Amino acid sequence: MALAQWIQSTQPAWISYLPGSPDGLILSAGLVDRWVLTTFTDQEVATAGRTFEQRQQASRGLHFLLVRPDDSGMTHTGLWLLHRPEAAC
Repeated sequence: MALAQWIQSTQPAWISYLPGSPDGLILSAGLVDRWVLTTFTDQEVATAGRTFEQRQQASRGLHFLLVRPDDSGMTHTGLWLLHRPEAAC
């Protein structure tokens, strides 16, 4: 619940995959606010990150963020529809 409340307070705009050492997922809010959601070195996760970026391009920047309180898959705490403007070009 605390994570969902924090994300809501940031007014999230989009998520992007950032390749590097380590790779990571970045949450952007507006033009200047950015937060590192997670970093990773696992190749399988990096491949999923690249796939996420490709699919985000294909969907013209539309994507979503879902926060679930547990692994049941039956409930969620927060759901945001996001849009990455430069991916729409």
